[in-house]
Amino acid sequence: MAAAPDALRPPPGNPRFPLLDAMRAVAALAIVVTHASGVTNFNVDNPLGAYTARLNFGVCIFFLLSGFLLYRPFVTARREGRPPIGIRAFVRRRVLRIVPAYWVALTVLAIYPGLIGFGDHWLRFYTFTQIYWGESVVQGIGPAWTLCIEATFYAILPFLAAGIARLRPSVGGELAILGAIAVATIAFRFAIQEWTPEFTGWRTLHNTLLSYMDWFAYGMMLAVVSVATHGREARFGALRLVVRRPWVPWAIAAVVFWFVSTQLDLSRGFLVTYTQANFFGEHVGYALCAALLLAPAIFGDWAGGWPRRLLATRAMAWLGLVSYGIFLWHSTIMLELNEHEAQLWIPFSGFLSLLLPTLAITIPIAALSYYLVERPALRFKDPRRPRSRPRPDDPAGSAAPAAPQPVER
Repeated sequence: MAAAPDALRPPPGNPRFPLLDAMRAVAALAIVVTHASGVTNFNVDNPLGAYTARLNFGVCIFFLLSGFLLYRPFVTARREGRPPIGIRAFVRRRVLRIVPAYWVALTVLAIYPGLIGFGDHWLRFYTFTQIYWGESVVQGIGPAWTLCIEATFYAILPFLAAGIARLRPSVGGELAILGAIAVATIAFRFAIQEWTPEFTGWRTLHNTLLSYMDWFAYGMMLAVVSVATHGREARFGALRLVVRRPWVPWAIAAVVFWFVSTQLDLSRGFLVTYTQANFFGEHVGYALCAALLLAPAIFGDWAGGWPRRLLATRAMAWLGLVSYGIFLWHSTIMLELNEHEAQLWIPFSGFLSLLLPTLAITIPIAALSYYLVERPALRFKDPRRPRSRPRPDDPAGSAAPAAPQPVER
């Protein structure tokens, strides 16, 4: 088997979940589709818009992926008695993963075609802080507001993991702690929605980690279960179903997605006015959909089944490899194409007329971003130890290499 690319290689001593690469592609493409359908009013004008409007749940997939992949090495180290994950190593890997590609995209797109608010708020954009002011939340690279939430999660995760480790919880206890975090997040969302006026400074908290920590917590819960059952998933009832019939969680996800899309009376436009009921229903429904889609890629990824065969295709794996670039570049490219009346290029479908050129331009640029920026930077995410000099009395003439130490992805 070929070695994993630098962007996807797990920390030493931790298993890789190759099918999750394709789930990154699913998340990124879902976001591109929902943005194209919104810009062209397909969300509002077409019956299928009820579904394309809700494909912004790709953000939820990204957040659950981060919770799972980043927390799992902390859990593994603790459960197996390994040295704890080093904060410096964790921070180095996270910075190299997201900052170089983002800064390059931000700089290039600010030069051409230009980014809204860049002249006034450039420092916020470069420091991932634009979400803390209402006027700049979706300025710059618009979708990057979710990247700011990711960066906040990265900043707190080592400390949260250390705090949980000090409690030395059982598997059930750890799930209860993470469940409590999720409940607290939902309670916070309820309070902000209920007791603060719209379009005020308090409402900007909806765009921060405080309102999305539960999505990361669900991914962290999957990590705890994955470590506890690794190699023996088929012994547990619910997991046995996922292992043997991976289409079942996907079918349930489809039903949940249908319910959220059609039964909650959600707005299809970019500006959504919520009630408490559909605000809660969309948020929790997205999390359930994402968890069900991820389950076959996490539990029994070796067991086959058509969902896994789809995720294992080379095309999906490669799109997952370059998905970060797709996420960073697509929105500005799409808006620029729309300014040049791309909706009219293909007759009878303004949606496809905008979507297809956006993908045709964005995917090659995303590939360049990966091969020229992301991959070179990620080669430095694991420290390279100098070779040991041979001892004079060593008959073999060389020293044995040191065992690799786990570092955070």
